[in-house]
Amino acid sequence: MKKIKITKIDDAVYDRKGFDEHGCIRSRCTDSCCEYGADVDKEAYDLIKEHKARIERVSATKFEDFFENAWSGDRDFLGGNSIRSKVSKEGCCIFRFPEQKGCILFKLAVEDGLPRRIIPSICRLFPLTWNNETLEYYAREHVPELCNCLEAQDKEGRSIFETQKEAIEDIFEIRL
Repeated sequence: MKKIKITKIDDAVYDRKGFDEHGCIRSRCTDSCCEYGADVDKEAYDLIKEHKARIERVSATKFEDFFENAWSGDRDFLGGNSIRSKVSKEGCCIFRFPEQKGCILFKLAVEDGLPRRIIPSICRLFPLTWNNETLEYYAREHVPELCNCLEAQDKEGRSIFETQKEAIEDIFEIRL
């Protein structure tokens, strides 16, 4: 599988503390990082389509209502393209559980054994992102105040690079 090329890693990726042992699921935030939907890689889209019956049952939403109408054309995604997930009437990504915290795709990958690549790269990496072959930390205004990845709540002291290492290695080809 082809990976996204990274030639530079911003210092903040090593300097910022990462998630504690619970990840984001037990943080006090209200999933505000999900309020805009997600840029879903073509690879994740294909896996979502492959497992659509399961996702439709859990989400009570039809596959046809999962995504916006147009592909981005941005080749800097797994699979060489991305499409935006829709925002539900509750005001969050269509894949967020309607009545509770958390993501349907994360649950299906972690608890039901579906491939991790069913989770959009942007979600697996949060609060990291990439741009012009650079891996970087989201600007602070894009990280919810109660997010478990903020330094005040992280007791382990591992960097965001360390806590997101598995996703980084799966998604990126790093050539520094």
